[in-house]
Amino acid sequence: MLHKKLRIRTGKEYNTIYKYGKKIGGRHILVYIIPNKLGRNRFGVITSKKVGKAVRRNKVKRQLRSIIRTNLEKLGGQHDVVVIARYNIYGSEYRALEKDFLNLMKKAGLC
Repeated sequence: MLHKKLRIRTGKEYNTIYKYGKKIGGRHILVYIIPNKLGRNRFGVITSKKVGKAVRRNKVKRQLRSIIRTNLEKLGGQHDVVVIARYNIYGSEYRALEKDFLNLMKKAGLC
């Protein structure tokens, strides 16, 4: 679990990020990024029902949060980041997901 200070928590914040954020797509995930004034990055992870039933969605969310947590030191800046799992993410290897995430962070200028 990400620390409370590192999470995006309200629906209003998510809607603002969707509306004004920069959208970057990868093979397995989609990322919305917007600058914030908090002095740190915050993250939100979303999986839709297209990924599968609740067990699969929760597994994917745990994997994505783990990737974020292990690579937190590599990420600089002050941004709000929403990571959205694509429908084809389930069954992908952890390393492939991590590589995809880091490539998107480089495109966004956070890495």
